[in-house]
Amino acid sequence: MHRILVLRPNHRLGNTLLITPLLCELERHFPGAEVDVVTGCEAAGEVFAGFRQVRRIHQLTRRPGHHPLRLLRLLRHLRRNRYDLAIDCARGSRSGRWLARWSGARQWLAPPSDARELDDADPAWREAWAKTCGHFALDAVHALHIALATPDAATMAPPRLRIRLGADECRHGRETLADLLGTPADATRRGPVVAVFPNATGSKRLPGRWWQEFIDMLAAHDPALRVIEMVAADGKSQLDGRFPAFYSSDIRRMAALIAACDAYISADCGVMHLACAAGTPTLGLFTRPNLARYRPYGPHDAAVAVDDNAVPTAAAAAAIAFLDTLPTAAATLR
Repeated sequence: MHRILVLRPNHRLGNTLLITPLLCELERHFPGAEVDVVTGCEAAGEVFAGFRQVRRIHQLTRRPGHHPLRLLRLLRHLRRNRYDLAIDCARGSRSGRWLARWSGARQWLAPPSDARELDDADPAWREAWAKTCGHFALDAVHALHIALATPDAATMAPPRLRIRLGADECRHGRETLADLLGTPADATRRGPVVAVFPNATGSKRLPGRWWQEFIDMLAAHDPALRVIEMVAADGKSQLDGRFPAFYSSDIRRMAALIAACDAYISADCGVMHLACAAGTPTLGLFTRPNLARYRPYGPHDAAVAVDDNAVPTAAAAAAIAFLDTLPTAAATLR
């Protein structure tokens, strides 16, 4: 396998970060291969910048049919490149499955798109697929392990989300955090620093008042706690400007700032996955019943189901338990 095509034609940041575990596995199994990626995410170049195998990133527009010439150029390139392997990363992605077939790759691989496709598979595949953990980020990884008959796949730690930051980027993140806190970059911290992103799309978003009550409960438990607000794309604080705020349209600058913090808390969103990829202990707050499918799953991460119509007492209790593990977790992680 020398020429590999990875397909995730989706524009969301989180869904793009969720394919980085697969890229890590491809590096492990095929260290001499080149990887091309088809995506719809405008930030894909920033997300994949640290992956040495990624050669070319093809970005689809949100409505490819509205840009037929651009789509035709992509299709022609995929067919001419003669890939050895094409991987459709997502269950039920019609566009990903169609592009995998169109590419003409010698072999292609995908998680089962639905129950009917799984029923049509051979018994050995069905038996192996039944052992998947069900997390979105690991579907394609599990399919790859099945195809390669990886002997130690069941016992090895699952690959994590990754955004590979350089030493200079990490240093700039630490310096920016020090400026926000008004302390020297090398000063001993008085208490944990938590990055909070009080935003999300649609029904996943929790109200600003909910967040303020939630943070007040955390501060009552630990008065030394310091909060950094990650400001959304609209540039407006959701917490009435109570805390030092950081805004950037640069994904890697955001990741570097979060990596300098002791923990990160938010609802289920792309920035939550970015925090996981940066290696910061992450707590995800889930208002939808999809926690098992999209939760942060690193060794120091956690997730909790919350009711956005209720007072945040239960969520705050879970967050306090999460934060109380930070000294040990941070020492292990860093």
